[in-house]
Amino acid sequence: MAYPEPLARLIEELEKLPGIGPRSAERIAQHLVKAGDPAAQRLARAIDEAVGSVRPCSTCCHLADLDPCPICADADRDHRRVLVVERSRDLESLERAGWRGVYHVLHGAARPDGQPNPELTLAILERRIRAGDLDEIVLGTDPDFEGDGTALMVAALVERCRRPGAPPIPVSRLARGVPAGTAIEYANPAVLAEALAERRPLPRGDAPP
Repeated sequence: MAYPEPLARLIEELEKLPGIGPRSAERIAQHLVKAGDPAAQRLARAIDEAVGSVRPCSTCCHLADLDPCPICADADRDHRRVLVVERSRDLESLERAGWRGVYHVLHGAARPDGQPNPELTLAILERRIRAGDLDEIVLGTDPDFEGDGTALMVAALVERCRRPGAPPIPVSRLARGVPAGTAIEYANPAVLAEALAERRPLPRGDAPP
């Protein structure tokens, strides 16, 4: 017997979410129906509040309900060191590892086919680099093919922003204490802390090792 139309629509919408396949969508939809109205209403309110209030910070592009976000507004942080990450969930992982500089969230990575990714916040990062003196750009991209390409892209951007006659802004990358092929969000905080402490300069003109 086919699902009733309202349940079928719910399953269809759930399938559009990242990482949710048809069977997972069915299980979630059935759980919500069985849980009843209070649970469903709480979920609906949470979605509505998040969509209505959370926006990218105009400075670092981290998802927040304040602008600037609490990290960018924190005067006790080192604003001369910017850690560039692919996603907001990577930022949350590196916060737990103890980073006390600031961040820039790209909201994506370089495409494997080499085509430009219009979702990346590179224009905002370029504005930050050109706006003031920075002591270091740290590349916190994932240690995989796309992350390597993204690191090279950001390093090239930093070099293009270099003022005539000015010394280059040091660019470093997380040490390979983060296992290759591992997403930042799933890495152990202790591993991330070691990777931050052991970061090293990115070779200019060479692909990351």
